[in-house]
Amino acid sequence: MRRYTHRVSTSPWPSLHDEDRWLLAAMEDRLRDTTQSPEQLRARARELRAHAEQTDIKGVRDASLALAARYEDAAADRLATR
Repeated sequence: MRRYTHRVSTSPWPSLHDEDRWLLAAMEDRLRDTTQSPEQLRARARELRAHAEQTDIKGVRDASLALAARYEDAAADRLATR
């Protein structure tokens, strides 16, 4: 399995309590280690953005947009390393 380690600058994750920061590291690891294609990653980013547009809950919207940006970064990273 190929590992993608290049990081692209993205806006920060929404603020979390210190005891919940492990979740951010787990998400970053999961995106780095995924076997999804760039197209699949971009499709998921679109889904997350659509979800963000449909909610009135600011925290859900912010988290969805932050995660969508990371999916886009992971897709761009994969394309750059092909």
